[in-house]
Amino acid sequence: MLYSSTAITYSVLTILSRGKRSFEQMGLLIGRSGDTVKRLLHPAQSSFAITRNICQSIFEKEKTVYVGIDDTLLRKIYSQFMQGAGMFFDTKIGRRIMAYKLAICMITNGKIAIPIDCAYMFSKEVLDSIEEKFPSKDDIAKSFVQTARKLFADAKIIIVVDGLYVSVEFIRWCRSEKLKLEARMASNRVVEYKGEKIRVSNLLKLKGLHPIGRQMARSISVKWHTMDLELTIVRRFDKNDKESIVFQIATYKARPRDHVLNYAKRWKIEMINRTTKQKIGLEECYSRKLETQHRHVAAVLLAYTFAQLERIKSGLDSVEQALRLCERKSVKFLIDRFTRFSKHFCYFDA
Repeated sequence: MLYSSTAITYSVLTILSRGKRSFEQMGLLIGRSGDTVKRLLHPAQSSFAITRNICQSIFEKEKTVYVGIDDTLLRKIYSQFMQGAGMFFDTKIGRRIMAYKLAICMITNGKIAIPIDCAYMFSKEVLDSIEEKFPSKDDIAKSFVQTARKLFADAKIIIVVDGLYVSVEFIRWCRSEKLKLEARMASNRVVEYKGEKIRVSNLLKLKGLHPIGRQMARSISVKWHTMDLELTIVRRFDKNDKESIVFQIATYKARPRDHVLNYAKRWKIEMINRTTKQKIGLEECYSRKLETQHRHVAAVLLAYTFAQLERIKSGLDSVEQALRLCERKSVKFLIDRFTRFSKHFCYFDA
């Protein structure tokens, strides 16, 4: 049986709502109560089943797909009673706040990005207060990658992550699974280069390693915790033409330019985080129950996926443009349109 429009309705409401996206506010769009809107929330895995099928259909002919993993804070600063919420440091404001920490996984080919899963990472205070064991950051990342491998068993997979996932456990696992990983490396890490241990930032002092002139990147072979890795030194320029240096680590050999281009695919998950927060209300669920929060997040990521389809079908340049186009439509129009998308791609309810 194809997914009915009820599985899509909540996602449509997140796109069309304005201001505070409470259940009651979204209910005004369809003349229903907040409790009715809450009942429209399907289990998170139902939403992700749709996004994964869409993802498979869009990228079925791709020989290489990129798995991006990133975390973001869902601010809940005015609540002390939301299940699982804890204190996390917010780098944007420079202090700890009450929030959920959400890890998101996407698949991209560098042009289109589809979120396929998410998971919560709880604060130490929360974990210390309960006996239940939860997956670690590395376990969550491994689970995401395994899901991607099942979806694209015949494609080459390249994992792109920031420095949070540069752990001995995760990199060693990627190597043992013969997975290609591209990650940002902190400049204060110590590696072994030509038999000598050296701080990553000090590599720039060695003759010939600092890219100069037209050279934008330089790759070298290093050891880190006895693992053979490729380290790429990358020159970057901001809008004011100011130069900076960043470092990347990889589990495979490639041209410096390819390491840089592959890691750049990670930017797509930053765009998912930004757009879903600013435009579709990723943070705007006010339920005290973690399960309801999880269902809301999954429905928002499904809304983002449908916006990607709208962008493709309408020939638009960005998801934001697709969302602006959707905002001019009615609830019924979008439900019918997104349901037709589902029928076109043959997504079946398990």
